[in-house]
Amino acid sequence: MPGRILICGMILTAMVALSAFATSTTIGHRQQALTTVLNHTEPLAFAAGQLYTTLSVADAAAATAFIAGAEPTDVRQRYEQAITDAAVALTRASSGLTDDPLQQLLGRINARLAVYTGLVETARTNNRLGNPVGSSYLSEASALMQQSILPDAQKLYDETSARVDAETTASARVPAPVFLVVVATLLFGAFANRWLARRTRRRLNIGFVAGGLAVLIMVIWVGTVLAISTTESRSAKGTAAESLKTITSLAITAQQARADETLALIRRGDESVRKQSYYQRIDTMDKTLSDYLGRQDAIDKPDLQQADQLLTRWRQADDRMNAYIAVGNYQAATEVALGTGEEDSTPAFDTLEENFDKAIQECRRQLRNDILNARSALSGATAGTVVLSVFATVALGFGLWPRMSEYR
Repeated sequence: MPGRILICGMILTAMVALSAFATSTTIGHRQQALTTVLNHTEPLAFAAGQLYTTLSVADAAAATAFIAGAEPTDVRQRYEQAITDAAVALTRASSGLTDDPLQQLLGRINARLAVYTGLVETARTNNRLGNPVGSSYLSEASALMQQSILPDAQKLYDETSARVDAETTASARVPAPVFLVVVATLLFGAFANRWLARRTRRRLNIGFVAGGLAVLIMVIWVGTVLAISTTESRSAKGTAAESLKTITSLAITAQQARADETLALIRRGDESVRKQSYYQRIDTMDKTLSDYLGRQDAIDKPDLQQADQLLTRWRQADDRMNAYIAVGNYQAATEVALGTGEEDSTPAFDTLEENFDKAIQECRRQLRNDILNARSALSGATAGTVVLSVFATVALGFGLWPRMSEYR
C-alpha cells in the first residue's frame, strides 16, 4: 500500500511538472514569435511596402516634372525625395533579409533603379535643351519602372507580408496538446484523490485539494491570457494587416494612374493605351475602396470617406484633359493635369494621396499595437505557472506524507 501511494504521488508530481513545462514553454515560444514579428518581420514588410510605394511616387513625379516644362521646384523635390526614400527603404529591407532569393531580388531592384534614374536624368537634360528625344528616354524609364522594378518590388512586399501573416497566424493557434496535458493532470489528480480516499477512508485530502486548485488556477490563468493574446493576434492579421495591404495597394495604384495620365501628354500617339490603363486603374481603385469601406472592421474610415468623390473629380479632370488631347490642344491638357483649380487633376490626386498616407500610418500603428498587446497579455504567465506548479507539488507532498506515515 505505501508503495502504491508513493508511485501515485510521483506520477501526479511528474504530471504537474509536465503541465508547468508545457504551458511555460508554449507561452515562451509565443512571446518570442510575437517579439520577432514586432522587431523584425513587420519592420521588414513595412520597408518593402515603403519601397514599393516610393518607387511608384518617383515614377509619377518624374513624368509630372517632365510635362511641366520649367520643372517646378516642388515637383522636382518630390521626385528626388521619393528616390531618397526608396534608397532608404532598400537599405532597411536589405538589413533584415537572410534569404538568398530575396537578396538577389533586392540587388536587381537596386541595379535597375540606378539605370532608371540615369534615364530620367537624360530625359530631363534633353527636355531642358528642347530635344524631342527626351520623351523617349522618359518613356523608356517609365517602362523599366512599370515592367521590371515595380513587379520585383511587389514580389518583395508580397513575400515579406506573407511572413507577417504566417508568423502572426502561428502565434494565434490554440495549443491543444498543452490543454490535453493539463486536463489529464486534473483528471488523474481527481482519480488519485478518490482512490486514496477509498483506501484510507478519508473523504477529503487537503493537500490534493490545494494542489488541484493550484493547477485549476493555472489552467484558468493561462487559458485567459492565451485567449486574449490569440484575439489580438487575429485582429493584427485579419484587420490591421489586411487593411494595411489594401490601402498600400490603393496608394500604389493611384501613383501608377497618375503616371499613366502624365505620360499620355509625353508619348503622343499612344494616348489611347495610356487612357485605357488609367481608367482600368481608377475602376480598380473605386471597387477596392468600396469593398474596403463596406467592411465593419475597416481602419481609418474618416480619412477615406471622401476618396470616392476625389476619384470622381480626378476622372472628370482626366476626361477634360483627354478632350483637349483629342483636338491636339496639348497645352490646355497640360494645364488641366498640373493646374491647382478644383476641377484640375492635381488637387484631387494630392488630397487622395495624402489621405492614403494617413490611412497607411494608422493601419501600421494599429497592427503594431495589436501585436504588442498580444505579447503583453502573456507577461507574467510563465512565472505564475512556475509558482503555481511548485505550490501544487508541495501541496501534494503535504497531502501524501500523513498517509504514508500511517504505515510506519
